[in-house]
Amino acid sequence: MVPIKNKNQKKINKRIMNGEIKKRNPEYKRKMLTYLKNTCFLLLLFLGVLFLVKVKAHQVSGESMMPTLENGDRLFILRNEDPQRYSLITFEPKEKQEESYIKRVIGMPGDRIWLDQNTVYLNSQMAETNPTPPNEEHLSGVDLPDGTVKVRVDWAVAAKLEGLSTIPKDHYFVLGDNRRHSTDSRALGLIDKDQIEGVVKFRYFPFNRIGMID
Repeated sequence: MVPIKNKNQKKINKRIMNGEIKKRNPEYKRKMLTYLKNTCFLLLLFLGVLFLVKVKAHQVSGESMMPTLENGDRLFILRNEDPQRYSLITFEPKEKQEESYIKRVIGMPGDRIWLDQNTVYLNSQMAETNPTPPNEEHLSGVDLPDGTVKVRVDWAVAAKLEGLSTIPKDHYFVLGDNRRHSTDSRALGLIDKDQIEGVVKFRYFPFNRIGMID
């Protein structure tokens, strides 16, 4: 029995020694290092392509979104994502396609909309099956339906909205959080889906305010 044990032990020792020699072999180390480098490169390449396709950087200019966003804040925008109510979006204004604005979605496709001269009323709770707005004599009173948003717009925008009972498909009504210093749907009208660059998801600068954006 003893010789057999010694023979088996020699085989085990030989295997251990071969493994140790292989690990110490410079050629083996070089191959492993090359493999790891290639794997890391492919992983970074995949993440980079994914980032470029889905994510865009945006820098806030101005104070129209204060206090939520401040001048100079840098954001990551997720492309090709449908905005939700109260989402922050970036879009190109039709008159200034080289620029990029950031605003909050207030009115969604299908929301009830009606006018009283140049005052717009939006309501997301009124069903499309109940298309009749309150009587005009009550529009500025306390009898407005719950959830109604009242906004005064430019006369040119009011003319474009005339006759609408709901916000059309793929169109949005947007406002800046800092209403006194914001150029938004009050001057630009409804924003078409094709104008939208993406939905704001993350602030990466300044570092003391880094984090997800609601």
